[in-house]
Amino acid sequence: MRIKNSLNNIITGLFGQLLFTVTGFITRTIFIHVLGSTYLGINGLFSNILTVLSFAELGVGQAIIFSLYKPIAENDEDKICSLMQLYSRVYRILFFVVLILGLIMLPLLPYIINDMESIPNIRLIYIMYVANSAFSYLFSYKGAFVSACQKNYIINLISYFSNILLAVIQIVCLNFFRNYLVYLGVQIGFGIVQNIIVYHCADKLFPFLKRKDVKPLEYGERRKIKDNIGALIIYKIGSLALNSTDNIIISSFVGVVAVGIYSNYLLLQTSVSSLLSTVFSNLTASIGNLNAGDDKDKKVFLFYVINLVTFWLYAVCSICLFICMTPFVHIWIGDDYILPTSVSLIIAVNMYIGGMLYAPFNFRQTLGIFVEGKMRPIFSAVINIVASIIFAKLWGVAGVLWGTAVARLSTNVWFDPYMVFKRGLHVSPVKYYVDYIWKAFIFLFLGITCTILTQFIPDSNIALVFLKAVIAFVVSNVIIFLLYRRSDEFKYLWIVGKNLSSIMRGKI
Repeated sequence: MRIKNSLNNIITGLFGQLLFTVTGFITRTIFIHVLGSTYLGINGLFSNILTVLSFAELGVGQAIIFSLYKPIAENDEDKICSLMQLYSRVYRILFFVVLILGLIMLPLLPYIINDMESIPNIRLIYIMYVANSAFSYLFSYKGAFVSACQKNYIINLISYFSNILLAVIQIVCLNFFRNYLVYLGVQIGFGIVQNIIVYHCADKLFPFLKRKDVKPLEYGERRKIKDNIGALIIYKIGSLALNSTDNIIISSFVGVVAVGIYSNYLLLQTSVSSLLSTVFSNLTASIGNLNAGDDKDKKVFLFYVINLVTFWLYAVCSICLFICMTPFVHIWIGDDYILPTSVSLIIAVNMYIGGMLYAPFNFRQTLGIFVEGKMRPIFSAVINIVASIIFAKLWGVAGVLWGTAVARLSTNVWFDPYMVFKRGLHVSPVKYYVDYIWKAFIFLFLGITCTILTQFIPDSNIALVFLKAVIAFVVSNVIIFLLYRRSDEFKYLWIVGKNLSSIMRGKI
């Protein structure tokens, strides 16, 4: 059942994400031609600011979701209802907290946007972003429960159909109204409606969630959640400073137009990353279900299996992205939107580093390792902000992104696996470190090899860019296959692949 649920989640997620990616590129192209790079930069900047404001959530959702894995596995409806009641109350409070914090930040906008007064309705645009972010807390918590029950494919179907319809309506509005406020208003409306639909779907799937006779959680359970939340507050703040401040720093030190130009590169990277994360994020609940048990050897082996998959996919995709990113932007929207090759390189490197953190992060989350090592995110955040500001003054946009890479390599890359192996799995992490370094050398070798093989192919049309991608894809996959075909992890994946094929054909 675990495999079947994961398969349903992955298939629906990939299908929807592909459709959404295509419509997203069409929308972005029209957006650029109608509204220009300034509003593109504002879009990216305010999205970053509101992501930072989400620190008000303080890890509450993550802590409660972790607490749900065991009662879901045991079908303990009473405990589930008690946890969901707490979840609901906290998120209603968070609605007001995010709204108030967002409005408090309004006077600070001139310090973040260096040419703010030249942008019409900038304050109204910001208020609309704040309202959109705040309203998401009123209904989203039940969608998180559906995902925890390994039924994320339901959320996927609703989300992607909604987003595709949104893209179509936004394209129409851009052509007819040519107004960013209309564009944003449609986006906010769709977001609210989507959350309401998911909310009611959860009630239909799990009618017991509507029960009124819910007992409050016992003191010990509340205390445990409170301790986890306390640790996750620090994780949340550190994670936001590491992953959600790039556009803010670029806007402050380079300019909001640079944010807009960079956002096109980021769209390409996030389109690829979203497809990959669709695969892995839909495994989270299954991993959480497994980690609710006591089979240590099975957990360790599964960790290395997932780590091989993440390496394989992220290494290949990062290399293809680096080789094709600049040529694609040149053909797509023109030379005015091209950034130096150094930006493409560090985007690809960061994508690979981030992807390789998936297994440690996911296992740490599903094993409930929140309190131990809770100061690591603070060190990551400080290193990222300091390094990004220093490097921004030296190398512009690329420098900001190198700051993120330095922060991850000096903290997350070694510390998170250490906590998973020592505190969660209770085995030595040395094997993992050796394996990580070996994979890094393979990644470097693949990147150099594919770059050499494709550098003589011109960038004159999309067919030749596609040819570059095909060469890089085939060469890197072949090399990785030859290196890992005899490993236990690959043999396991081969068996799982055959089982999944049988499931898809309806034989199981």
